[in-house]
Amino acid sequence: MIAIKRVNKAFRGKKILKDISFDIPEGECIGLLGPNGAGKTTLIKCITGIINYEEGEINFNGENILNFKNDIGYLSQNTDFKQWMTCEESLRFFGSLSGLSKTYLNENINEVLKDVGLQDKNQYKVEELSGGMKQRLGIAQAILHRPKFLILDEPVSALDPVGRNEIKNLIKKLKEYTTVLISTHILDDASEFCDRYIIIKKGEIIGNITNQDETVNYKQVYFQVDLSDSIKPEINLNDSYDLQEVKAGEFLVTSRNSIKLTNLIAELDKNNLNVNSIAYEKKDLEKIFLELVSDV
Repeated sequence: MIAIKRVNKAFRGKKILKDISFDIPEGECIGLLGPNGAGKTTLIKCITGIINYEEGEINFNGENILNFKNDIGYLSQNTDFKQWMTCEESLRFFGSLSGLSKTYLNENINEVLKDVGLQDKNQYKVEELSGGMKQRLGIAQAILHRPKFLILDEPVSALDPVGRNEIKNLIKKLKEYTTVLISTHILDDASEFCDRYIIIKKGEIIGNITNQDETVNYKQVYFQVDLSDSIKPEINLNDSYDLQEVKAGEFLVTSRNSIKLTNLIAELDKNNLNVNSIAYEKKDLEKIFLELVSDV
C-alpha cells in the first residue's frame, strides 16, 4: 500500500534521513521507533507532504502519495485545538479546513465522536476535557474523513496511565479497518497493538522486526537429546553453527549470525536425533530496541 524508497532529507547541510526504505502493506499496524532525534517526526512530515525531501519516493498504491492526501489521516504531537471551542465545533472547524462539506460534517461528526468514545461530549469545551479525552478528540479529527491510512505521532506520550489505556484501546479498534503508522517511544504500548516495528537511529533504519519473527537474534540456543540408548550421539551441523556439549545429552548452539529455529531443527533432524527440548531466551521488544540503539 505504502512504499517508501531511498528517502533522504537534510536540514542546513545535515542529513536527517538517510536512504529510508520500507513498505507498509494494507491492514498492517507499524510502530516507528527510535530515540529522541532519530528522525521519526521528520519522516512522518515527509510522508504527509508537510515538508519536502531531496531524494527518493513515497508512493501510495504505486503513485505519488501527495495525490492521495484525502486518504491520509494525521494526528500530530500537538493538535492546536481552541480551548473555548466545543468538541463538535472543533471537528467542524478542522473538517472545513480540510475541505469537508457542511452536509458531510452534519452526517458524520456524531458518528466519529461515538467511534472515539466521546459520544456524550459534543458540547463539552476542550478546556473541560481530560488529557485522554483531548487525545481522543485529536484522533477523531484525524479519522473524520475516514482515511485509508492513519498516522499517529506520539499519541500516548503525554498521558497518564488512564489516558494511555484509553488511547491504546482505541488504537486496537482503529487498526481493524485502517492501515496505521504509529511513532512512539513507549515500547510496552507499541507491543500491544503493532504488527511490525521499524527502528531508526540517526536517520537510518537499523531494525525491521515483527511479532511473529522466527529469528532468535544475538542469543544462544540450547537443545537436549534422548540418551536412552546410552550411546553418545554424533552431531554434525553446518559451518554456520558452533556446537558445545554442556553435559551429557545437552548442547549449546551459537552462531555469529541470527539463528533461525526452523533451520536449526532441520539440521538436527538430518542427524536423526530424538530431541527432547529446545530452549532460548526470547527477548521482548524493549531488549531488542536497547541492543540496537545503544552506543555501548
